[in-house]
Amino acid sequence: MSALPRIFVGTLACGEAELEECRAAVAAQEGVSATQVVISNLREREAHHALWDVWDKHKADHDIFVKIDADTVLSRRTALREIADLFDAPEVTGAQIPLHDYFTDRLIAGLNAFSKAVVFRKGRSRLMPDRVDIGHVRLLKGPAVSHLAPIGWHCRAPHARQAFHFGLHRALKKQHDVIARCAEVWLARRDEPRGWALSGAMSARWRMRFCFDYAQRGFERAFIAQAADAERLTKLETFARNCLCRN
Repeated sequence: MSALPRIFVGTLACGEAELEECRAAVAAQEGVSATQVVISNLREREAHHALWDVWDKHKADHDIFVKIDADTVLSRRTALREIADLFDAPEVTGAQIPLHDYFTDRLIAGLNAFSKAVVFRKGRSRLMPDRVDIGHVRLLKGPAVSHLAPIGWHCRAPHARQAFHFGLHRALKKQHDVIARCAEVWLARRDEPRGWALSGAMSARWRMRFCFDYAQRGFERAFIAQAADAERLTKLETFARNCLCRN
């Protein structure tokens, strides 16, 4: 790799509160040449397909692709350089580095980086459109990257719709441990964003499996219904405690 690694930063955005902070953190990175491209206001699967297409166009001029969504803010000015250093070993084709997540107040496996050897297919799943990378030789995660944690902050200042989306999305993915941990922290702190995340999880019915993208009518109806429910906090209390009992 050259003395100044060329990093392509791909960002998906749909009105997240942290977007400008995300941009500023990338622009402030030291020891790398970083290009950030933001794909805005598309449904999740279409946004990922657009991102894979943009990366293909820029691949020849960059060494590494780092996916940093709009709700993520790098924790330090040397973050991208530290990620690039992981790829000095030629067999390394990917890295999954922990972020600190606001909702669970824990580290999550959230920031992904890829070498040019990795190929992205256009997946069919709307719920998990990012699980399409192939061609790995060695993927670094867990203890191999723990010294970089947290590489960034996930959802540091989420607005209500963003938090609702988080909870709905995680519940539809059946990530019950994430919802339970969010419930545990909310019961201790009673903060509004985690409350909205749990409201999203409460809305995760079978009919919502195709209505989790921002601006979809089903998503908007579910959010408005929760906002208009005078008994929302009472129901939230019961839901949160049940989450802990089930987990």
